[in-house]
Amino acid sequence: MKIHENFNFLDHEKIAEKIIDYKYKNITIVRFLIPSIYCSYCIFILENLSNYNKHIFESTVDFSNKKVRITFNNKNLKLSNLAKFLEKIGYPPSINFKNIKKNTQININRKLIGKLAISFFCFGNIMLLSIPEYIGASKEDIWFFEHKNFFHYLMLILACPVVIFSFIDHIKYAFLGLKKNIFNMDIPISIGIFVLFLWSCYEIFFDLGSGYFDSLTGFSFFLLISRILKIYTHNKILSFDNKDYKSFYPIYISKINDNKEEEKILLSSLKKGDCIIIKNEEIIPADSILIKGRALLDNSFITGESYLKRIKIGEHIYAGSKQKGEAIYLKIIKNIDQSYLSFLWNHKKFKKKELFHLYSISNKLSQYFTPIILIISIITGIYWSFFNFNKVFQTTFSVLIITCPCALVLSTPLIFGNIIRFFSKKGFYVKDIFTMERISNINTIIFDKTGTLTDTNKEKIFFIGKILNFKDKKIIVSLLRHSNHPLSKRILKELSINEYYSINHFKEKIGKGIQGVINKNINIKIGSPQYIGIKDFKKKETTVAISINNKLIGYFIFRNFYRKGIKGIFKNLIKYKIIILSGDHNELEKKYLKSILPRYSKIFFNQKPEDKLNYIKKIQKNGEKVMMIGDGINDSSALNQSEVGVAISDNINSFFPNCDAFLQSNSLNKIFLFLKISKISYKLVIINFIISLFYNFIGILFAINGYLNPFITAILMPLSSFSVILFSILSTWMISRRFLS
Repeated sequence: MKIHENFNFLDHEKIAEKIIDYKYKNITIVRFLIPSIYCSYCIFILENLSNYNKHIFESTVDFSNKKVRITFNNKNLKLSNLAKFLEKIGYPPSINFKNIKKNTQININRKLIGKLAISFFCFGNIMLLSIPEYIGASKEDIWFFEHKNFFHYLMLILACPVVIFSFIDHIKYAFLGLKKNIFNMDIPISIGIFVLFLWSCYEIFFDLGSGYFDSLTGFSFFLLISRILKIYTHNKILSFDNKDYKSFYPIYISKINDNKEEEKILLSSLKKGDCIIIKNEEIIPADSILIKGRALLDNSFITGESYLKRIKIGEHIYAGSKQKGEAIYLKIIKNIDQSYLSFLWNHKKFKKKELFHLYSISNKLSQYFTPIILIISIITGIYWSFFNFNKVFQTTFSVLIITCPCALVLSTPLIFGNIIRFFSKKGFYVKDIFTMERISNINTIIFDKTGTLTDTNKEKIFFIGKILNFKDKKIIVSLLRHSNHPLSKRILKELSINEYYSINHFKEKIGKGIQGVINKNINIKIGSPQYIGIKDFKKKETTVAISINNKLIGYFIFRNFYRKGIKGIFKNLIKYKIIILSGDHNELEKKYLKSILPRYSKIFFNQKPEDKLNYIKKIQKNGEKVMMIGDGINDSSALNQSEVGVAISDNINSFFPNCDAFLQSNSLNKIFLFLKISKISYKLVIINFIISLFYNFIGILFAINGYLNPFITAILMPLSSFSVILFSILSTWMISRRFLS
């Protein structure tokens, strides 16, 4: 394939900055728009670029947006050479700095619609010219008999443009597949178009018949309809992949307003030039410049590599970096790129080994589908060559055309994708279709207690100790504002102080407490009594202790307020093994939970984050499929280890790389319905597989026996995909109406 694009301009630093998502040392991450992505084979090739170029570390495809995210070694591979490499393998990137997504999408649609119009024109006219042949006029009408060659050659001329662009579209990907030892569906389609065209030309040149130009153009026309239908399906029906990240669920960010006050705003309201506050363990949502504070960034969310990087005032910070330490102030220098944040959430590095049998089944079926169809078509042709040679081409190409694995590939994303959309409307935001299947296989549910089963906003809070004056309160809130822990937020709300001291040497020990230094001489620690240094603390309630300069000044006591309908939640989950893992040490709370939990449930208190992680690993070895529901900070390791990690929040103000789904706290009482629907959707995918396989089996059976001609099969082939799409839409709509309305 000839390289016709000059991508050398991408090596200019100012231009490269516009499309580079991340760059540090030898690692660069870039996203390219690839208009030629249109099938599962394209995804396979582009997600395995590291196998074809040793300087590429990883690549991930966003099918709906037709983008590929590539991580590569910038020391050995220039950005321009990467673009040239993509063009060489048949996927040239489109670079348009004004409106890259919109303009290219329009061009893609226009190109397809143009081909559809040409196919329809040629197909329609060839059908009109073929009518005399259909009704037998070629033998009875003397005038037609004398001029039939003119009509035959006219059909040949009309068929040429359709055959040319159809053949080129498919032979390119068939050739690329063969180079990688992959038998894709473009191979039988290319063979069918090429040989059927040659045979039709042979019949006309030697005056043996009118050929199969009606079938050829009809096949191209209906195949284009099928492609457009699939594109529409992915762009509209599977819109959960295509949604802006900021509109997928309500993320809040802390912004400094014109009055120099901190306020919570939706991420969708954030724009270039705004100043924001990022606290410990929060993800930076857009490219920014550090204007205040000490930034210690963890970029593992972007690259998958765990290392910390210190940033100085005025330096550039990439979206997706995580702050580790005190709150920092940033100025946004690029508008929010929602598709990039979606990429981060779905990043492969944070996916566990997939419990995804359906996906592997469809992949394996699709992988062996083409070789099996080729063998069947060859055997069919050989069989009819002995009994009726005139039917060899009819039966052979009918077999090639009638079969299509597209419905198998569509089954899983259509069902699970629609269910994800319905879930998101009810406050349950699932990462992807892989997570959906894992949810359907869950048999054990583990709950955290504080902030998960309890509502921290409604808990009663008391302070025991010295009477806090304004200065004491100001010291306490100055430290607490750097933390995202539910109890820290609750104390902040209770104290209601909007003035702060600057904090130095901020540290947070996940699940235990926080500490820092104010004005160089005031050491403050807030956390569990054990973290503060109290050895024999006897209070049974949830407690947050405070010490200033190593002297205990008092502690906050929380009276837990359980979420509404908590008894009903556990009652509905009777078929699941329920486990409570909590860092609490209140025996009274333990007794209450025992009274409302199913009989064989287990409760473990005084659990550190590492204890939760080890417990999940232990039960997984015994074959348990675990869903962990907790907060995204203290329980991050446990969420990541679980088959499905669900972060719960009252107001989602951050997003975490270690969770597979978000659950709004007011939707916790629907968790049973979400699990039930997930199991039903799994069964629907199996039914879709059966429908698709049955359709192809019946089609092959009729084609082998000579009951179908290529023209009829060209019409029937897209119906396979249509039947799967129709069943998926109707079945998931009925489920949502029944359970979620």
